Amino acid sequence: MRRPNHTTNPRQGQKAFSLGLLASLIVASAGCTGLATFMHVAGVDMVPAEYDGLKNSTVAIVTLTESSQYSNDVTSRELSRFVGQIITTEVKNVQLIREDKIDQWRDINGWDQVNFDEIGTGVGAEKVIGIEVANLRLREGATLYRGRSDVVVNVIDVETGNIEYSRTLEEFTYPNIAGQYTSETTESKFRKLYLRMLSEEIGRSFHRYDLTDRIAGDSQIAHY
Repeated sequence: MRRPNHTTNPRQGQKAFSLGLLASLIVASAGCTGLATFMHVAGVDMVPAEYDGLKNSTVAIVTLTESSQYSNDVTSRELSRFVGQIITTEVKNVQLIREDKIDQWRDINGWDQVNFDEIGTGVGAEKVIGIEVANLRLREGATLYRGRSDVVVNVIDVETGNIEYSRTLEEFTYPNIAGQYTSETTESKFRKLYLRMLSEEIGRSFHRYDLTDRIAGDSQIAHY
């Protein structure tokens, strides 16, 4: 039987060496920009999710503010909605409990009810993302919009009542630098912008993301 020939062709070896050398020279000549581009294409600069247990689950999002114990205030409603949009886009096979179903349960059982696993049981959820927002303020002085709040995010397993994930955002501030003058926008528009940026930060707990997205956050204020 004739044995296979494993002898390397000198020309092939020379070609492979030349290609490797060329690739090295391209990266070296491009410097940090070339390296960053390579890392981005390869996915090396993607930050993994801190918690990936929402997959294949029925999820209720419940946001509590200092006003939501009386009714479904605009801040809690908008933040829940923004976080829900991110979850359904970025996390596979998640079924969200409808907002009106959660509101109906709280209408019957009282808006001061803050037991997340009981709410989850009442609306048929497997997991609850409980978001508590405190000390929300949208202004810095009389003429400048700049948002701040203290936020706690918990993921509760409804069947066991256990907290599977918890994160605290103290003094979440947007924008980080300067602010937006009150003559340039309205409080309603700025509140939406602030809550959208807050929802993106909350959402990053549950999906992988590009680190540059967080760094570039302040630039989005130009579009509002």
